[in-house]
Amino acid sequence: MNEALQQWIDARMSRPGTLGGGMRSPDGASICQSADEAFSREKVQRLLEQLAKFQPQLFEGLPSPRWSTWRFEQGKIRCVVRPDGWLLGLVVRLESEAEQQLDTTSDAFLALDMNAPLAQDEPQQANETNPQ
Repeated sequence: MNEALQQWIDARMSRPGTLGGGMRSPDGASICQSADEAFSREKVQRLLEQLAKFQPQLFEGLPSPRWSTWRFEQGKIRCVVRPDGWLLGLVVRLESEAEQQLDTTSDAFLALDMNAPLAQDEPQQANETNPQ
């Protein structure tokens, strides 16, 4: 995946309350990051794989859903699937900045041009807590 997509996901992972997330391309390549020690990068990878596997059944018969969100006792999982097959998966804590920005982040993902360099829609910050 290109550096611009990596920077885009890095910026979202740095939001307070983000546990992990990633993007998966139609060919199965992915960028996964963990922002919390209790939610490993491997768990994020498995989550993306499961979302990709089950998203056709989840959205079957629905008129072009923009995204799905599952709420748990302490957090939410958001799955956004673009018409071109790209998938975004995010796991956030409840009542956090990351949760408050889920809709904005989802809309931004849907609007991304995957073939062009990304514009700076927000400051890019290094995420030193996430090993690459």
